[in-house]
Order: sequence, then structure tokens, then C-alpha cells
Amino acid sequence: MTSIRNVASRIGRQRLGLALLVLTTVAFACITTCSKFAYAGGSNPQTLLLLRFVAFATGASLIQRLRGRRLACRRSMLGPILGIALFQLMLSGGYLGAVAFIPVGLAVILLYTSPFFVALASILLRRDRMTVLKGVTMLMAFAGVFAAVGPSFAELDPRGLLAGLTAAAGLVLMITVGGSWMQREDPITLNIYATLVLILPIAGLLAWTGSLHLPLAGPGLLGAIGATSFFLFGTLCWVLSMRLVAPIRMAVILNLEMPITILLGTVVLGERLTALQLTGAALVIAAVMALTFLGRQPRDGAAGR
Repeated sequence: MTSIRNVASRIGRQRLGLALLVLTTVAFACITTCSKFAYAGGSNPQTLLLLRFVAFATGASLIQRLRGRRLACRRSMLGPILGIALFQLMLSGGYLGAVAFIPVGLAVILLYTSPFFVALASILLRRDRMTVLKGVTMLMAFAGVFAAVGPSFAELDPRGLLAGLTAAAGLVLMITVGGSWMQREDPITLNIYATLVLILPIAGLLAWTGSLHLPLAGPGLLGAIGATSFFLFGTLCWVLSMRLVAPIRMAVILNLEMPITILLGTVVLGERLTALQLTGAALVIAAVMALTFLGRQPRDGAAGR
């Protein structure tokens, strides 16, 4: 009877983790559409980056207080806090840098090479195991992302390629190494302090370069508020899911962000989808469905065990 309860509890945790992760992908996909409105209103990626970190530090701290959790920072947490701050900077800064030098589609493809590196790192760290199903779904998901964004390889600036790979490395490190830290410490608290570490240098850089541009009214303001709010919500769901979803599965499910972004672009921004993009989106969805519904063994649950 105890064994049955343990299995049921583990399956329940998996389902909660998958639900949180799906909410994460939806929220992160909404950021792209909202950001376009913010940029049209005069803002820029650096400003939105600062707003997101400030919003997360403030909102997550309030949530912790409402939960009755203390924001105590022990000496043993300093390493993980600095590490997560570095991973966040690599992920966000690397992606923004890639977009500045190479086509957005290519930057996204570089970012979503991360499932392969997540699989390798997770296996080496003994946090997960590779199966045929996972390998096939990762290949399907990556092929779908490649088709969905339809990149142009006419411009291959080495700076953009390096920045894109840096973003992918940041995502890998956040899921694997950062995820292992969040198994031992409260994930929200760790990320609050990590964002606090980043706020001051980013604000100083914006002040030094005079590149702080806040949209003050209209759709630009609504876009900035939306992008910031979705980042707060999505990041909270993401860090909470890290205790519940195995790393390889998480890396693949995050690919759902791409077809959702394409759908939002069609509905909200009036962008047209090509047959190749529709095929790519279908491949991503099929890969995620296969991973979540065909591979739901209890041992593939929390912490990758």
C-alpha cells in the first residue's frame, strides 16, 4: 500500500511539474509579442531586461513573505546564487547579443540546441538517463524548431554565433547545474538573490550609456508591462518546476515556446505562417506529446530519478 501511495504521489508531482512547465512556455512566448509593442513605443531590450529582473526580485519577494518564507541568505548559498546569476546573464544577454548580429531564426536555433547538451550534462551528472524515446523526441523537437523559424544562413557573423551558443550554454547550465542547486535550496529564494546581483550592474550600464528608454504611454507601455509580468509569472513557474520535472524532459518541453510564439504572431500581429512553419510547429507539438504521454514512467519524475 505504501508503495502504491508513493507511485501515485510521484505521478502527481510529475503532472504538476508538467503543468507548471507548460505555463512557463506560454508565458515566455507572450513576452516576445509584448516586447514588440514595447519596442515600437521606444523601449529597447536592455531596458526590458532591467525591468524584468526588478519585477522578479520585487514580486517573488512579496510572494515569499505571503508564504511565510524567510529570505535568509546563508553562506552556503553564495556559490549557487552567483552561479544562477551568471547563467541568467548568459541566457538573456547571449540571446540579445545573438539577435543583434545574426537573424533571429538562427539565434533561436542556436538556443534550442540546448536539449542535446542538457541530455549529455544530465547523464554525466547522473540526474537523468537517455532512452530511445527521449532521443527521438529531441531530434523531432529540434527539427521542428528549425523548420518553424525558417532561418537564413546568408549572414553568419561569428559574434552572433558565439553569443547564440553562449545563450544555449546558459540554458543548459540553468536546467542542469542550477536545477541541482534548486533541489537543495528554496528555488525562489535563490533566484531572488541572483536577480538582485544582476540589477545593479545592468542599471549602472544603462545609466552610463544613456540607453534606458521607458515607453511612457499607449501600446508601448502596455507592452512593457505585459512583457515584465509574463517574465515574472513564467520564471516563477519555471523554477518551481525544476524540482518536479527531469532535465531532459524539461529541455524538450520548453521547445513548445516556438509554436506558441508563431501562433501569437499570427493572431495578434497578423504575421502569416508558411507551410514549412506549420510543419515545424506540428513536429514540435508531436515531440512534446510523445515525451509527456508515452514516457510517463514514475522513475522519470522529480529530480530526474
